[in-house]
Amino acid sequence: MGNTLTNGQSDRPCLTTVARGIPRLLLVACSAYLLLDTGIVAAEWRFDPLMRAAWDFDDNATLSGRTDEELELSGYIAEASVDLFYDTENGLVSFRPMLRSRNYGSDKDRNSDDQFARLIALHNGIRNDFGVSGNFSREGVRTAELADADLDTNIDPEDIADDQSGIVSIRQRRERYRILPRWTHRFSEVSSLRTELGYLLVRYDEPSDDLSLFDYTDARIQLRYRHNFSSRNSGLVTALARDFDTERFGGDRTTYGLTAGFVSRVSQTAQVRLMAGFEMIEVDQLGFGGIEREEDPQPVFDLSVIRQLETIRLIAQFRQTVNSSGQGALTRRQEANLRFSRDLNDRFSAGLGMRAYSTNATNSVAIEQDYVQLRGQLVWRISRQFSMQADYRYTVLNRETAEGAANSNRITVWFSWQPNPIRRDRRLEVQM
Repeated sequence: MGNTLTNGQSDRPCLTTVARGIPRLLLVACSAYLLLDTGIVAAEWRFDPLMRAAWDFDDNATLSGRTDEELELSGYIAEASVDLFYDTENGLVSFRPMLRSRNYGSDKDRNSDDQFARLIALHNGIRNDFGVSGNFSREGVRTAELADADLDTNIDPEDIADDQSGIVSIRQRRERYRILPRWTHRFSEVSSLRTELGYLLVRYDEPSDDLSLFDYTDARIQLRYRHNFSSRNSGLVTALARDFDTERFGGDRTTYGLTAGFVSRVSQTAQVRLMAGFEMIEVDQLGFGGIEREEDPQPVFDLSVIRQLETIRLIAQFRQTVNSSGQGALTRRQEANLRFSRDLNDRFSAGLGMRAYSTNATNSVAIEQDYVQLRGQLVWRISRQFSMQADYRYTVLNRETAEGAANSNRITVWFSWQPNPIRRDRRLEVQM
């Protein structure tokens, strides 16, 4: 029997208190990393600046389902970033701040000056490995809340973000902070335990006309035990607890879950991962006394295939998750990701990407929707420092509203200058 909602909130266990203390804990973890590597003071920093400029066109930039409200944008993008990088025998730090400016001429309300930052820090010991990754972004909702079919194949499929709401028509800005410290302890040569703390904070500017997006935090702790049965096959068991806190009335949730699976290296260049289990969540049900909450185990799974050849790189993923977003509620999301890139020769490379998802509401406030984006890319390396890149994206969004489905075509042509390109450290690549 569920608990009838009287004030929109259920009893919150002590996990809420733990979640509020996570930012301090993460700060301590980052500081501890810097003390672990005695070579940090003497390390030689390297700098990898990148300047880019682009022409950008979109025939339905806000994905409106009404043809008379479609917004066509054409303008220019300027971008500047620098990777501050150093490495030692046992660790590395990479910090990349980035500025981006969008100018669409007469439609000044869609112009934006955006800021981003990315941090990666690793330290490898005899029995313990420590890592911290973090991201910050401040940009317009039009681009921030859209799930982009990225073509970066040097990423763990588990790290592909799933917190986009699909609400892109509002003239707001979004700030997003995400930090993820990890500690792996090896009990022996065949078994290890990874402890991971995740903290996601998303804030929106106050809207002028409606309340469609809501500030929220998503704090979680995850324990993963790994046992290597052989040099190719490993078994995994993961326990998860999370606290989702939103400004939307009735949207707060505390969940826990358990998954199990395996990782199989089928060859020197290919890996298959499968995880399956459940995440227990309070679901809104209509009862005699009004809306009631009942705990319901939501099935979750993740099937990923990774292929890394000399000239071909591939990530294919199909997963079902319980995801958070600015809608102010947790939703059940089925998603497929495809990232494929190939070096055609020394000068040219091509990429194909696909991202599709379908969300289902777990309470009475979330909006269900279907989303598909297809992306094609061609890169011309003119020289070691200069390159050109052409991107085409076709996007379809079908929300459960009166407007129905919307689609858009977007073309972006980039010109890049990277005077001192640094080869990506192998410790940052997906481990096969």
